[in-house]
Amino acid sequence: MNDKICVGIIYPADPMGTIPGGIDTFIRGILRWVPDDIEMHLVGVSTDAYQRPVGKWTQCDLGRSKFWFYPVLTLGEPGKRSNIPLSLRFTAALMVKKIGCSFDVIEFHRIEPSLLYWFDMTPKTAVIHTNMEALYNKNADIRWKAAPWLFFKLEDWLLQRMSSVFVVREDAVRVYRTRYSALADRFNFTPTWMDPDLFYPISKVTQGKLKAELAEKYGFLTDEFLLISVGRLDQSKDPLLLLSAFAAVSERISDVRLLFVGDGVLREQIAQRIAELRMEGKVIIAGLRSAKEVADLLRVSGIFILSSAYEGMPMCVLEALGTGVPVVTTDVGEVRRVVKPRENGEIARDRSVEALADAIISCHKNYRKYAGQACTDAASDYVPAKVLAPMYENYRRLAAMKRAEL
Repeated sequence: MNDKICVGIIYPADPMGTIPGGIDTFIRGILRWVPDDIEMHLVGVSTDAYQRPVGKWTQCDLGRSKFWFYPVLTLGEPGKRSNIPLSLRFTAALMVKKIGCSFDVIEFHRIEPSLLYWFDMTPKTAVIHTNMEALYNKNADIRWKAAPWLFFKLEDWLLQRMSSVFVVREDAVRVYRTRYSALADRFNFTPTWMDPDLFYPISKVTQGKLKAELAEKYGFLTDEFLLISVGRLDQSKDPLLLLSAFAAVSERISDVRLLFVGDGVLREQIAQRIAELRMEGKVIIAGLRSAKEVADLLRVSGIFILSSAYEGMPMCVLEALGTGVPVVTTDVGEVRRVVKPRENGEIARDRSVEALADAIISCHKNYRKYAGQACTDAASDYVPAKVLAPMYENYRRLAAMKRAEL
């Protein structure tokens, strides 16, 4: 152990691979922007067992920083849901692997694995990425929705062991502070962010060249107006709602094309629905793409669309705004912090096909007004240097508490 503060994140992520989901992007950002006085370790899963073998510490390089990575299992097909939940497989693998490192702070991005560290006296912190009242949402894809009472009992038990908790929805912070009034000062709101090294606007000339290149690769036309959605293809993101809204939009606007970037359990159902609507020539499913590829696709798109049933503070919205792309979204999570109707996008009046289609059409009509600086200005405060500073300071505080007890 060196003089640096040693932080261990416990979550089934692989920052060196491509795994869909905002939590994985959030963790990658923590690792990438970490200050020099903190050494990060991740206990996660590997998407490449040759480069990042299971059961072995490997040092990985994210460009701005390096971190130590210890996968406890291999993830075969990122974006595909197995019969046994990944969180359960991950927790089971944690039980049998011997992790040879002593941490100053342990961080969890799901609370279930923290059960294995009940007797570990290392200071613990958690990040909660949504309001877990979503378990009562019929569109929730969280398997705990089959027994929400059991999850909340487990949460009651495990959160007592956390020295601090960061939550990406402000309304959820209020709920937790009310529910755990004796521990209220442990709960803090944190927004998400976009990486300005990746998500930034480009000139019209460069954009034209890039669009021509990507049009050939993905099969759209350079004079088409691209609508883009980035995220998991699952119930929570509700891509079928977007698809139906797009069908309505395309009846009124002829030169639009819809691009889904991501993968998930609804991919086949989406493909089937595209065929039923006879829209094979109008909709592209691009699958999983790297962050760099996502940024390039955003830069050549006209409107970003989020059709989610529920959210925390979606990073994809900030990433779209960061590239200068207007956003159309359902009214979920913290989107109102950055999406300003009639300024840099539109918020659907409700979660109906008609409302989402109307919002898209309105944004398309006002695209030149909304795009550009109105978008980038909205995202300018949501960058890692500002957003993550309290989390890094919290590591220092918790590590000092531990070291003072030794």
